[in-house]
Amino acid sequence: MGASVDGGGPRAEEPVNPIPILRWSTDDLPPEQRYRTWYQRDWPRSEPIFRTEPSEPFNTRWESVQLGQVIFVHTEITGMRWERRRQDIRVSDFDAIVVNMMIEGEAQGDLDGRPFHQTAGMFHFHDLSRPSLHGSTASRTYSVVIPRPVAEAWFAPIHDLHGLVIGGAAAKALFAYSAHLREMLPRLDLSEADRLGRVLLELLSVALLDSRPPPSSRLSAESILRRRAAEEIEQRLGRGIVIAELCRALGTSRSRLFAAFQGDGGIQTYILGQRLERTRTALADLEPAESINNIALRLGFGDASHLSRSFRKRYGMAPSEYRKLLAAGPARLPDAEATAALVAG
Repeated sequence: MGASVDGGGPRAEEPVNPIPILRWSTDDLPPEQRYRTWYQRDWPRSEPIFRTEPSEPFNTRWESVQLGQVIFVHTEITGMRWERRRQDIRVSDFDAIVVNMMIEGEAQGDLDGRPFHQTAGMFHFHDLSRPSLHGSTASRTYSVVIPRPVAEAWFAPIHDLHGLVIGGAAAKALFAYSAHLREMLPRLDLSEADRLGRVLLELLSVALLDSRPPPSSRLSAESILRRRAAEEIEQRLGRGIVIAELCRALGTSRSRLFAAFQGDGGIQTYILGQRLERTRTALADLEPAESINNIALRLGFGDASHLSRSFRKRYGMAPSEYRKLLAAGPARLPDAEATAALVAG
């Protein structure tokens, strides 16, 4: 390598051709200018990537390096609400797979119908070609931005990665390497960049071997039952859904019905998810804006408090906060150089 790492020896030599490290922060800006400056900065791409709203006074710091085919990022950012909608995806040409490693903080939400909850020591995959909605606390993260063709070559198939959260022993090696990598970067030569990026991909591949859900073995009869049950549930969302009545309407047993929704986390989880999705649709209709209490009653929540608790648990924000996020419109966020900000949640 172009630099030696020896804590007990003389100072390491400076690399002949150091790896460029891009740094940016809002520390020196007046607090009232930080958020606007962050998302209005003149990045290579100007199309919106996320709709965002700070959940506390905003500040961010990030470092970004190109390591061969991937970008490695370290970010500090305050609490934020994030959404990527289908219409945002259609006008965006930023089509990466992002791996987000939570060093400090917490994030939770829904990634295209898949609930996720990430705490310190966990990482998750985020496919920017698919919708997402989540909230994050103030956090410190590492991220790896992987172009789609590279992700397909290393992790195929990739359709099941969006929202996959990995922690425990499978994540430890990736976190340890990322911390060591960031510490070493100023002393490393550019000739090592490609190899350093490949190690990140290798560690992600190993973590997936131990953590990826097996292919579905659901029988076709269960698939048919699930589809019929979903149709019945759709018709009953506005009132209480009694499982016994649903079984009678479908001519099936409780055990078979529960088995059909096992992959969804259970039938009650599925029903709640459908109600919350309809809530999101209703909240997006801003003219005229239906009251949250009326939405709760219409979709079978009973009252606004029940809806708010369920919505916050799933998406990391209250319905009123989500409506405010929609009304604010999409923020224009940076491209790969600023992925620290883009994936901090």
